[in-house]
Amino acid sequence: MATTQVIRSERFPDLGDEVMFPRLSDSKLAWFAKQGERKTFQPGEVLYEHAVRDAPFYVVERGLVELVDRKPGKDVHIAQADGRTFIGDIAAFTGEPTISACVAVEETQVIMFDRAGLRDMLARWPEFGEHIFRTLLARRAWHEAEGHGVMRLIAARGSRRAFDVRDLLERNLLPVRAYDVDTDAESAQMLEWLDIPRSETPVLVHATRVMRNPSAAQVARSLGLRAEIDGERFDLVVLGAGPAGLAAAVYGGSEGLRTLVAEAWAPGGQAGTSTRIENYLGFPSGISGTELTRKATLQARRFDAVLSSFHRAVELADGPEGLVRIDLDDGQHALARTVVMATGARWRELQAEGVERFRGAGVYHAAMATDAERCRGEDVIVVGGGNSAGQAAVHLASRARSVRIVVRGEALKSTMSHYLVDRIERSPRIEVMTRTEVATVDGAATVESVTLRDRDGATETVPASALFVMIGANPCTEASTGMLAVDPAGYLLCGGGAAACGGHLGWPLAEREPHMLETVRPGVFAAGDVRAGASKRVAGAVGDGAMVVRFAHEVLAG
Repeated sequence: MATTQVIRSERFPDLGDEVMFPRLSDSKLAWFAKQGERKTFQPGEVLYEHAVRDAPFYVVERGLVELVDRKPGKDVHIAQADGRTFIGDIAAFTGEPTISACVAVEETQVIMFDRAGLRDMLARWPEFGEHIFRTLLARRAWHEAEGHGVMRLIAARGSRRAFDVRDLLERNLLPVRAYDVDTDAESAQMLEWLDIPRSETPVLVHATRVMRNPSAAQVARSLGLRAEIDGERFDLVVLGAGPAGLAAAVYGGSEGLRTLVAEAWAPGGQAGTSTRIENYLGFPSGISGTELTRKATLQARRFDAVLSSFHRAVELADGPEGLVRIDLDDGQHALARTVVMATGARWRELQAEGVERFRGAGVYHAAMATDAERCRGEDVIVVGGGNSAGQAAVHLASRARSVRIVVRGEALKSTMSHYLVDRIERSPRIEVMTRTEVATVDGAATVESVTLRDRDGATETVPASALFVMIGANPCTEASTGMLAVDPAGYLLCGGGAAACGGHLGWPLAEREPHMLETVRPGVFAAGDVRAGASKRVAGAVGDGAMVVRFAHEVLAG
């Protein structure tokens, strides 16, 4: 049997860091002892493992533990924690797998809280919960910055399969580092260590588990992104985890409604891919879509909402006892007293030669935080004139050699917020090409050049390693076809629009009119970009999500 090599990192975090290792007073330790369960671990015993869900939260009274990054064939000890502090992973709140293991070095006495106990403890002492969140987020940031515990994806740059896996992981806020087998020397060393030929890439390494050429579905199943809820009843089922869906989950959970959020891909929606949202109330310096998504999912889980990713609703149907049945794409179904359609909209596809061939291999619909680094020193193109396109262009320009914004219209000012137009105009790396469209996308394994055509028919071929397409969106309403009414553009009708519908999709109740965000089906609401008349702004979507819970309460009380 192969032995596991034990390695100690050269640099442990400082135990004197007040954020990473806050010290607890005698009175606080005594308070925790009354709330949790005391346990003693002997040297070598594991408090929680690497890559597991629902790991306990511990307050260490005395002793010493070390955090261990499990890897194939080796254990890397990366940090210590001693008495009078607490240990755990932010995964205790997010439901994701832990980023490291925790092992006792000497006899260690702790106060243990399982997930239910932790939630109850925070409800009793919410102020201290803020300190816990701050510390666990700081530790997670340290892990990721040092490269400890993160997943590793080894693949050729043009691999569409690898792109899907990376996008799934990044959008679900799971730390991953991508290695290009053609340019990263470290990737060859890792493949040699794993004894895997290049032909079997992409390879995903998660703790000690190695997945060869996995699909996004296999990765989602391995990580347990989908909740097991088959046949369960909920007060509120939210379809979609963009800003509207997450707001509904936070308010629903905080008001005691048993809440499920089923998301087709990952939390955040289109807003989750934004590098910087600068016009959202309360964040004067802006907030990234990733940060907003992380905070919102933490809030929702803190209020015990069930979040299920990579879990697409395929059909809404009549259920027993007046409930709505939601059939999911893995064969499970949920029963709901009320439903929120917060499925948002998907980016429209660019109709140009070569786009389909390079999707995921140079043609993308989002510019994630890591994309700017991958485009360092290269030429890229952003297609679109809305805020998402503007945010992407500004972000990419921080690293790329040049960014061309391609729009069919006469100018950006009619479709983009003033603050973004101002930044674009002041950037020496951004060129705006109006009255222009993409004609063809060319390259070998990945995008190498793009041919542009102006309104007069003249063409120009320019170098480009990536094309980011953000040209508007279509509502995602497939699951409600035949049950809910839509306007001519396909957006869900609600409120007054729902009341005006006739025929088999007409409002069925004579005793009351539909609520403002209620569709033609009583108890089924629409929130965010999927509804007719939505503002298409993050703040508006959040407002919808909050308001819809109020209406759901009225329906449930009726």
